[in-house]
Amino acid sequence: MAGKSTYDQTIADRICELLATTEHGLKTVLAQIAEERGDAPCVMTVWAWEKARPEFREQMKEARDMQAQLLHDEAQEVARNPLMGIIEKTVIKPDGREIHTTCNDNVERSKLLVQTLLKRAGQLAPSKYGEKVALEHSGAVGVTLLNDIPRPNRD
Repeated sequence: MAGKSTYDQTIADRICELLATTEHGLKTVLAQIAEERGDAPCVMTVWAWEKARPEFREQMKEARDMQAQLLHDEAQEVARNPLMGIIEKTVIKPDGREIHTTCNDNVERSKLLVQTLLKRAGQLAPSKYGEKVALEHSGAVGVTLLNDIPRPNRD
């Protein structure tokens, strides 16, 4: 996807729109734009735009913040609704009998989706959705000068 290298506000707006309204990354968004328009900038070009243009960098930051909100909301939906599927388990009892069970709600898959969505939301907007890290210090901090350290007698 070699595409355009000159800044194009229309393409920049479309990149941000797709980032804000989908869970896709930049590479997928650019592929979609290339499909729509026939060409698109490459990832390195978009990164160069961000570096060179503070207004585009801010626009991308806002799009990522919106995408984080979208992912967070989706995680809540996944957590509230069962993910229907079939999980079959076979257990062999000590007497040799086989017991087959079927489960309709794939809870493990739902948990994985929720964790993945929340983690990505935290990466995109760490101040809003990231894990809170607190550093506490107690006690005193002392300084010892090298001249004050007793040295062994080497005679």
